[in-house]
Amino acid sequence: MVDTTIERPAPAAAKARTAAGEATGHLREVIEQVLQADDAALALAALGPALARVEDGWRDARRLLVSPLVRAGRLERAIAVLETLVEAYPARTDDRRMLASLLGRTQQWDRAIAQADAAAAIAPDFAALQAVRIQLRVQAAQMPQAAEVARQTHALALADPGDAHWWMLAYSRNSDTAAAADIAAALQAEDLPNARVATVAVRALLDDDRAEAAILLGNAALAASHDAPALRASLGLAHLRRATEDDRKIHALAHFEAGLQAAPADVRLLTLYGETLLRAGRYKDAVAPLRQAIDLAPDLEQTQGLYARALRYTLQYQEAADQLLRLVEKSPDKTLWQRAAIGALSQAGRKPEAEALFERYVAQRGQKLPPTFQQALDELDQKLDSAPIPQARLDWAWSLRGDATADRVQWERRARWGHLVDHLLFDWLECREDSVEEAMQVLGELDTGERFFAPLLAAGRGVVVATAHVGPMYAGLMALELLGIPSRWLATAPSIAQSSYAAALISTADQTEAQVAKACMRALGSGNVLCLAVDGAANPAAPRTDFAGQSVTYSSFAAHLAHRQGVPSVFYVPRWEDGHVAYTLEMLPAVEPGEDADTYARRWQEAYFKHLRAHVAGPPENLRLSGGIWRHVQSADRSAQR
Repeated sequence: MVDTTIERPAPAAAKARTAAGEATGHLREVIEQVLQADDAALALAALGPALARVEDGWRDARRLLVSPLVRAGRLERAIAVLETLVEAYPARTDDRRMLASLLGRTQQWDRAIAQADAAAAIAPDFAALQAVRIQLRVQAAQMPQAAEVARQTHALALADPGDAHWWMLAYSRNSDTAAAADIAAALQAEDLPNARVATVAVRALLDDDRAEAAILLGNAALAASHDAPALRASLGLAHLRRATEDDRKIHALAHFEAGLQAAPADVRLLTLYGETLLRAGRYKDAVAPLRQAIDLAPDLEQTQGLYARALRYTLQYQEAADQLLRLVEKSPDKTLWQRAAIGALSQAGRKPEAEALFERYVAQRGQKLPPTFQQALDELDQKLDSAPIPQARLDWAWSLRGDATADRVQWERRARWGHLVDHLLFDWLECREDSVEEAMQVLGELDTGERFFAPLLAAGRGVVVATAHVGPMYAGLMALELLGIPSRWLATAPSIAQSSYAAALISTADQTEAQVAKACMRALGSGNVLCLAVDGAANPAAPRTDFAGQSVTYSSFAAHLAHRQGVPSVFYVPRWEDGHVAYTLEMLPAVEPGEDADTYARRWQEAYFKHLRAHVAGPPENLRLSGGIWRHVQSADRSAQR
């Protein structure tokens, strides 16, 4: 008997499994070839057909090919593989998203954006895909386009806030701070998704002048354990913006310190910390973080300048001078560094170097001035729109105006003119020694001033004159000099200045506070009019007080000096009137019998600010808008607005 075997056809399912296995095996062979080949062109050409035979071949392609290529930094080959995957599986958004990401990493922005847009078109309500569209446009510096995508998909930022920072960044970097802040304000503090979103939200609120809201949101993020150095930096800045005494000297510092504990080499945090220590009067403590910051980033000029300032306030004059000279060498046209270096060189006893640099400094500025003072005046109108005046200062001054019917546009133009003309007067006095008399044409009638001061000086005890950073300040110096009234002025001009008025200056740029105080008392003892801008202070930790809703620098030194020396005191402010400089002269309170210094100083301060308030309510050309009371002006907090 012969055994026979009858071959039966395999079931269809078994055949399918066999075919699928063979297809998968072939795909993996192709994947290995693409991975290993020196020239992957042929293998890549085979990848598409191999993928077409495997329903979910993308799994192996992503796991066995794309991931190893990315880990090895072979991004161009990974991009080519993903392009093949996108062609094979056009409805898959994940591959397009990764392709867009790799194209972005290689700065192929147009291709990256096209893939991100294509992915989002497949699933337009998927917030993460819209976030990638915005992200790539931000990274490509296409800010208007990024903001437009953000506007089109605005609702998704809050529907899934894990990527909400991209919407806020797009708005912020396109100068739409209100839209960014609106997203931040709408975030539920208890549901903040991560530290990155919290950080950007805090900064968005701060940029829109919502410091209080920024602090509340930042604190909520910390309570939810979303701590991060960048969040600490933003929170510290928010406290500095709110600017109470505790904000400036305690809370901001605490956040910067916490940030540095997590990121001790963060240059931004080191700089912020050092600067805030300076402004808190902790000069010695400021030196180390600023030193570390410039060691890590030696090209940051602002940090170098802060470090030099810390050195000066810790009496390290030689090192401060050397640091500032390096800044002058790096940026020879930057007058800020030149002026600071002149003062530091003087303090270090290096007078010849200081004098040489001062001559160069004056010559540079003088070259930019027109031939005549009248021509300089005539050219001011062309510079009004470019006058570097922070909008917050203009807004505050506008709120204090006395003329409720004023036109805002014209009012601002006059304010800008007043700012520019005072700086022109300063430049002309310091840089055009041979033609100072040209500037004196702006002075009005002087007899009133002479009659006012004559009886005060008759006693031979001197007079304390309190002024402020308002009006044409430097015209006040010219007027007293022209009248021949013996006067001394506290000023930031260095002692080595060579102009005709330099002998009248008591420099705060290259003397300690103790030296300045002694010079002031000697001036009064010699029967001089001693002029002090009470609202000005070179000291970064100068005390502040409240004035008309702002925290302004204010020194009680003038009041205490008048009390101690037993001399009269006067409120003195130059102002424009009918095209010429006139003068406001008002007696300040005299010391009452038996009145102690502190009581007198409080009464004196009240009178001083009353006169100053009346002045800033007047014509806008008399504002000046820089230095003194203007230095720390902040925009009104808008946290309550939604």
